[in-house]
Amino acid sequence: MEIFLVLSFGIEYFIRLWSAGCRAKYQGLVGRFHFARKPISIIDLFVVVASTVVLVSTSEGEVFAASAIRGVRFLQILRMLHVDRQGGSWRLLWSVVYVHRQELITTLYIGFLVLIFSSYFVYLVERGPPQGDFKTYADALWWGVVTVTTIGYGDTVPSTWAGKAIASCFSIFAISFFALPAGILGSGFALKVQSKQRQKHFSRQIPAAASLIQCLWRVYAAEKSFNSEATWKIHLTQVSGNGITTESPSRKAGLLKKQKSWLKEALGFNFEMSSRGSPKAGSVSEVGEGSTASGADVDGSVGKQGRSKKDSYTPSQTVSNASIADADADFKVEPVTKLTETHKVAIRAIRKIKYLVAKKNFQQARKPYDVRDVIEQYSQGHLNMTVRIKELQRRVDQSLGRMPYAKGDKTKNTISGRILAIEDRVNEVDVKLEQCVSLLQAVLNTLQEQENWRVMLAPTKSKEVEV
Repeated sequence: MEIFLVLSFGIEYFIRLWSAGCRAKYQGLVGRFHFARKPISIIDLFVVVASTVVLVSTSEGEVFAASAIRGVRFLQILRMLHVDRQGGSWRLLWSVVYVHRQELITTLYIGFLVLIFSSYFVYLVERGPPQGDFKTYADALWWGVVTVTTIGYGDTVPSTWAGKAIASCFSIFAISFFALPAGILGSGFALKVQSKQRQKHFSRQIPAAASLIQCLWRVYAAEKSFNSEATWKIHLTQVSGNGITTESPSRKAGLLKKQKSWLKEALGFNFEMSSRGSPKAGSVSEVGEGSTASGADVDGSVGKQGRSKKDSYTPSQTVSNASIADADADFKVEPVTKLTETHKVAIRAIRKIKYLVAKKNFQQARKPYDVRDVIEQYSQGHLNMTVRIKELQRRVDQSLGRMPYAKGDKTKNTISGRILAIEDRVNEVDVKLEQCVSLLQAVLNTLQEQENWRVMLAPTKSKEVEV
């Protein structure tokens, strides 16, 4: 087994050294030397050499040296570091410890103080009996470490009732502080994993948002009011200088998908039947040549149960060149060098459909991940509503005027109260206008009567003048 392990480790080391040239910085002899200088490579080489020396040294005079070298092979355990080459686990642990460093330092500090005091008080009580276990303060400190860390070896225990009472009180108090770091680290790991999941959930919104923006821009660019020639060029067939037409990549991809779907629909049934060993409903070559199999032929082919396995169709026979050629001929489209209005209307409709689909995908990506997201969205909506209410209040103040604060009746400060106050003022203005109109009407009537009296008295005055 040792020979097998040494050979496997040695072969792996040389293969790793040889394959390191795949990276640019480890190419050549100098690059291989830099790779061999890495700490993990040095450990691998040292382990292989030490194991080889242990196997070679077989004399009895070198037993001590061989055992020492066997102890060096403990470094093989360090090969476990290859499992996590990127160090993600260590970075995660360090990030959790760094975030909760204040809580950890506080709990460890208080726990250390409790450990020192409990060990000291137990030592003061238990040092009297000569047959006791607490002969020195170091024994008491060892008892404190074993007790407050909930290990409890039982090799050192208090013998007096006073020592047991003090040990009980300090144990209950200290164990709670020594158990706090485990809870802090556990909650920290849970929050870190949850934050990573939230980040992944939010990262899915980026492509959905980019697709939505792209589809919206294409819909806008295809409108009649937007004069853009570049938005239609991707749908045209380009003609080169030698007269050869080259289709656009998007059009080629669409035609290729159509050909694949047509082949799957036309030939997939025969391929499935041939793979299962079932009889066929006509040969593929007949399909490729354009001939059709009648219902009698189908029934006859199905009724032949005495076929051998050699007569069954293979996948290579199913997908023949003739069928592929016919598929190409069926999907051969004339080159489009100019788009008509009908083409543009169809393109606009397709782009609007894509925009609606992208909008739906973005809305699905925007769904809340957990209760925290729901609370954040609620708070954000409440904030937006508050801002809108303030803006509406500002517009009302600008339109109706600012109302002074009424100490007695608080309803006058509301919008409905202010509108009622304005209505009351308008009614008062209407009453005053009616009074003014009635007053003017009375004045007008008085003037009219005076004019009538003047007309009536005018002839009598003329007669008096004649006389």
